Amino acid sequence: MDKKYYILDTKNYYTEYFIDDTKRPLIVVSPGGGYLYTSPRESKPVANVFNKLGYHVVVVNYREDITEKYPKTANYLAYVIKKYRSDLRVDKIIGLGFSAGGHNILEVALHHEKYGEGTRPDLLILGYPVVTADERYWHMGSFKNLLLDDFNDINLREYLSLETQVKSDAPDLFLWGTITDESVHVMNSILLLEAYKKNNCNIEYHCFPMGGHGLSVCNLESAENNIDKVNPYVEKWIKLVDSWLEEKLK
Repeated sequence: MDKKYYILDTKNYYTEYFIDDTKRPLIVVSPGGGYLYTSPRESKPVANVFNKLGYHVVVVNYREDITEKYPKTANYLAYVIKKYRSDLRVDKIIGLGFSAGGHNILEVALHHEKYGEGTRPDLLILGYPVVTADERYWHMGSFKNLLLDDFNDINLREYLSLETQVKSDAPDLFLWGTITDESVHVMNSILLLEAYKKNNCNIEYHCFPMGGHGLSVCNLESAENNIDKVNPYVEKWIKLVDSWLEEKLK
């Protein structure tokens, strides 16, 4: 049964989807939504898929108050990650972020010193993430929604252009997306891939030849009656990431 908990007396919350009380790896999901809302497609449907694969899951709704700006969204996510470090039902913590939620969890992972001990995920999975503030490729709306009246702070935007923030301690990463993504340019992922290579970090990247933005787990539940979001070919990312996790968690 899923359980909902509020974060630090705010409107934001996280939902726990634990299989049982057995110690298992935990996947912390940071859904997309352009830093404007939390995408339902990338919430419970994702938890259902990874529960079936044997993982505990927590989904974080970090964007329930659109009047708040960075770093509040990251603080909420970091709070949840840190909380489960001491949970006896949790082994490793795996971050899973989609779109702007990918930016959120990647930012916490790369700047974990800022958020405190225990906030760096042990492994990281990103689907079609927002990464760069390079105006040639950025998803401008995500940065506007995240920064609000700080949007014109060029130094802050550069700090949140996350391909520039990768260091040698970045978590091992499974990255996927589509070349035809109409919302978040594929160069976001390619710039992150390049940064990982430059810093000798470990990454597996899959770029699928078809499919739009926001595919989530690509099945009927996550599609929410939009047949364009059902994609059995791209759905293969789940089998690929399951194999990757099995290898990494040995």
